[in-house]
Amino acid sequence: QVFVCGDDMKAKQMVMDIVRALGLTPLDQGSLLAAQEIENYPLQLFPMWKFPVLLSLGLVAFFFFYCLIRDVIYPYVYENKDFSFFIAISIPNRICPILALTLLALVYLPGVLAAIIQLYRGTKYRRFPDWLDKWMLCRKQLGLVALAFASLHVLYTLVIPIRSFVRWRISSHIISQALNNKTEPLDNTNAWLSDSYLALGILGFFLFVLLGITSLPSVSNNVNWREFRFVQVR
Repeated sequence: QVFVCGDDMKAKQMVMDIVRALGLTPLDQGSLLAAQEIENYPLQLFPMWKFPVLLSLGLVAFFFFYCLIRDVIYPYVYENKDFSFFIAISIPNRICPILALTLLALVYLPGVLAAIIQLYRGTKYRRFPDWLDKWMLCRKQLGLVALAFASLHVLYTLVIPIRSFVRWRISSHIISQALNNKTEPLDNTNAWLSDSYLALGILGFFLFVLLGITSLPSVSNNVNWREFRFVQVR
């Protein structure tokens, strides 16, 4: 991508044609007032990632303290039970899917708001508000952060069977059945619900990864608009 700005439309169009002839993609950045900002681009460190990262950190802090109070502090104060080890696996595994779904919703929400604004104005040629424009420009970064949280959720879920707490709870349940000389029968309804839940989770993560792959420039440039829309809708 080559950023182009200028006050002379004919000269700017000529430069953009030269850029296209070189096999590059010109981006019109507006008037000559944007020149200083364009020159500072090489000195910036991940400029489009600032908002997604800060938003993610804020949401992580909020949900972490909420889960900490609900799952650790409350049982310790009112039931005298120490579940502080939940901080390592249980709480992060609860936060990650919440963050993934929240950030994924924030990826598509600005597009809906932009469509509403265009319908209200009756035209698509007026500039969006600055806050919405910046939000729409960082949608890809929000989606990649959401995919990262979804991947962490998968990893945390895979280690659940080897957790000491889970193995203790299973062995305690087995010993309880042995002492009572009673075996609980298999509940087919719960089995169906559990397997369906896991199957939908696997399918959802697969579609999430597919969505992230098709959003990469090297991949999206090789698919047409109809193919890209098909993946987005699914």
